[in-house]
Amino acid sequence: MADRELIAAILTAGMLPTMEIPQSRAQGKGRLLTKAEADAIQRAVDHAFGLYRLVLNGLEVDPLAGLPEQINTDTSGDGGG
Repeated sequence: MADRELIAAILTAGMLPTMEIPQSRAQGKGRLLTKAEADAIQRAVDHAFGLYRLVLNGLEVDPLAGLPEQINTDTSGDGGG
C-alpha cells in the first residue's frame, strides 16, 4: 500500500504547475500575503490535493485504511454526554 501512495505522490508532483514566489514575500521578510496571493496559494493547494486524491482513487488506494477509528464522532458540541 505504501508503494502505491508513493507512486501517487510522484505522479501528482509531475502534474502540478510551478508557482512564483508571491511578490509580498520576495520584497522582504515578515510581510503578510495579499488576499490575491493567499487565494492563489489556496487554489494551488486545493488543486494539488484534488489531483493526489484522484490518483489514489485510480490506484484503488484508501489512505485512511489501517488508521484507528475515531472513538467519538459526535460533532454536536454538547460534550457528548
